[in-house]
Amino acid sequence: MTLPAGVIGLTPGGPWTLVDSAPGVTTPGLFYELMPKLWVYLPVVEDIPNGITWTLNAEDLPIIEAYLQARLVYYSAVTSDPMDFTSDGWEDYYVDGGQRLKGVMEPRGAAGQVVYLDAGVVLRPTVGGDGRTDIDALVLDCVLDGAVRRNSDGSIAEGSTPGVGENPTGATLRLIDGEWRLDRITEALAACA
Repeated sequence: MTLPAGVIGLTPGGPWTLVDSAPGVTTPGLFYELMPKLWVYLPVVEDIPNGITWTLNAEDLPIIEAYLQARLVYYSAVTSDPMDFTSDGWEDYYVDGGQRLKGVMEPRGAAGQVVYLDAGVVLRPTVGGDGRTDIDALVLDCVLDGAVRRNSDGSIAEGSTPGVGENPTGATLRLIDGEWRLDRITEALAACA
């Protein structure tokens, strides 16, 4: 696959592959696969009636790519059986080396839980204008989340739900030594508004 003429895409050679589509997304844009059953959708044309008010652009590209790299590190760790948090990517793409996320997920992994991308996960990040500075950025992501966390016996872990639902996520990123890194990731209801 190739990009349409005049359209900015993710940097070639990154951990993403341009594909035709992603589950649950019908609006036009770019689709990339980050790993099996993990996709990203990036709009390239504003579509106000469908809520698309941001499009991928050269200024925001490094922020989006850093966000995607950080999310890929996370999903690679939690879908490993057993969960594996030893990747150098935590130090490369997280301000705190991923300590906040690891603090939540490592005990679950130690208990034998694993995340399965059953129905797939589609990241739909946009860069927000609020709070944007030369060194700080906000990414809002209305994730189509079809992942499920399971116990070692295959049962669904407490707090996890099968099926696909919208997961409104907000991530702050900070520019450190010329590289964007994920600082915090939390629920952000505005991401799916």
